[in-house]
Amino acid sequence: MESASYLPADGIAERIVRHFQAEGFAGISEALIIRICLRSGDRKEIDAAFDAAAAHEKMPPVHEHFEIRPFGHFADSRSFAAAKAAIQSDFTSSLRIELPRVFFDPAPVVIDDALASGTKYDAMVKLADNIDGYAFAILLNDPDSSFFDYLGTHHGNDWQKIMGNFETTAVSFATEIDLL
Repeated sequence: MESASYLPADGIAERIVRHFQAEGFAGISEALIIRICLRSGDRKEIDAAFDAAAAHEKMPPVHEHFEIRPFGHFADSRSFAAAKAAIQSDFTSSLRIELPRVFFDPAPVVIDDALASGTKYDAMVKLADNIDGYAFAILLNDPDSSFFDYLGTHHGNDWQKIMGNFETTAVSFATEIDLL
């Protein structure tokens, strides 16, 4: 599907999807690259707040601690506008609860939502360490869980080749579209 979003990393999102498909993992049909910035708090405070939300089966306090903006999108079946309209349901609590790990931990970080189905994102991946105070994560729609099969068969794969010059893209552009 032709993307009408024109986000800075749309080309990288398409390269990610097409790479997996070319490797035989046709189930990977969408990549949404998000930029995560710290709003308030430190690791200890944020972990405590997210743990409390999980203990009470509530949505984690994402807006209180993080700003999340789209940075790139590509999908075979839906536009960025459709993905953005569905983000509240498609970016599940199981993935959101792990945002502190994605922001604070060094790459690589891989998180999956085993219960995701349909257009819900099945995996969140951080492939590079934070750049200029931003963490970048890729949300993958992978209904067949083929991304984990891919990881199991491609040890030490050259992510730089797949991602292209992501760091230059990340520091050169800023998008002001609110995602959540």
